[in-house]
Amino acid sequence: MAAFRSLTADRLPLEPFVIAAAQGRNAKSSEEKGLFVNDELPLHLFAPRDIPIPETAPGMLRLFEHFKIPSAFIAESTQNISQSLAVQKDIDGTAYIWFHFLCKTFVHERRAMHDSADIERVRIHAQNQSQADFSWLKPGFVLKVKKQPGFPRMPGRTRTSSSDATMALASPEPSVELLCFGAPESLGDRFRKLASVAICDDLLQDPYVLLEVVLEEMYKVLDRTGWDISHIFGNIEAETLELATTPGKAKDLPRHHFTGLHNLAKQVTYLRENCDSALATLSGLRHHHSSVIGEHPEPAQEFTRQAFEYRKTLFQSTQRRLASLDKRMANIIQLSFHLVTVGDSRIMMSENQSMKTIAVMTLIFMPLGTVAGIFGTQFMKLDEDEPWHIRVSQDFWLLWVIAVPLTLIVLFIWRVWYYVVRGRLRDDLPPRWLRWATGIFEKKKKGHDGRRKDPEKAAYDAGAVVTST
Repeated sequence: MAAFRSLTADRLPLEPFVIAAAQGRNAKSSEEKGLFVNDELPLHLFAPRDIPIPETAPGMLRLFEHFKIPSAFIAESTQNISQSLAVQKDIDGTAYIWFHFLCKTFVHERRAMHDSADIERVRIHAQNQSQADFSWLKPGFVLKVKKQPGFPRMPGRTRTSSSDATMALASPEPSVELLCFGAPESLGDRFRKLASVAICDDLLQDPYVLLEVVLEEMYKVLDRTGWDISHIFGNIEAETLELATTPGKAKDLPRHHFTGLHNLAKQVTYLRENCDSALATLSGLRHHHSSVIGEHPEPAQEFTRQAFEYRKTLFQSTQRRLASLDKRMANIIQLSFHLVTVGDSRIMMSENQSMKTIAVMTLIFMPLGTVAGIFGTQFMKLDEDEPWHIRVSQDFWLLWVIAVPLTLIVLFIWRVWYYVVRGRLRDDLPPRWLRWATGIFEKKKKGHDGRRKDPEKAAYDAGAVVTST
């Protein structure tokens, strides 16, 4: 009756796993190595990443069935879960501890080759940007601990409240299996070295030490990625600070300066998320391990507890360093914008100087041009014979009757336009005597865009509030 409570009874996640593999939904795994089994220690199995791809799906399904991988772990693979931790016990007494560890790995100055299909072009273009090259590492780990009642019970020491140490029958020997999906090669090398120095019985005393080894190697991957990004950003930071001493040379900033900074900041954001997820996983493991070992742990269990505590401080150190790196990037991005602004301001100042020179020259020659224009009209004529007097027409007053009103009209139109534009920029209501002009400009704009404006809305584009009676 209790069979449905088995962690492997629900095989529903296998169907979407098979469908996704047939459709090729996921990209090809970066871990293309086959199965690697280490039986010198408690069984360690290294397999490709647990994602549904056509190349590995059949073998993965057989692997899931053979080792009775929990259905929830398989479901996480099809749902692209970024962080998880589960500690459950099956109906046969087998304890399962599993989690996924998502980490971004940064690969500088490398360009991955992709298909040229249209659906890939946007992603390819994004990855070909400055400092945008990266890959994802998402290994999954399953630790199975099962007591073996068939082993002979060996006497051991247990602690009780009535005595410091008494002889008692030890618990059955455990059977330990650790399955690593898509783990980095450094973890396999670490377990190979561990096999040469560790004793199987020592590891069986507290199998959780295997997960501590896993977290140690994953921390190295995350921390190394953080340092790689920090070193790349350090070079950009030094170049930017050097240009800050000569703001006029802001044009010397690399073409993809801001794109590279944005992508680096994005990588740091992802890494901070990965670090937070790792700390959450580690916190759950520490809590569960403490509940298992109780108040009087054995030496091996105490060692594992201390190792978890130490690993926590390392993840926290990387977390603080990433937060500091994030702030440094924000400062450099702000400084870069200031440098560009200062450079543009200096260009505008040089152009203003040119316009100022033109304006001064215009003012100098304007009176001469005005006089020349007046004397060049038909209202004034120079006698051809001596004494060469200038004769002024009796209709000379017509020149001023026409010129003066036209000048006043031009000045008035310019002033109205100036107030309307300034009001839009400042989000201010125009003076009362200019409300009619605002309406004219609005009607003109409506004629250009072909849309009607609600009369209850603002009288101009800046959003000024108009009250109606």
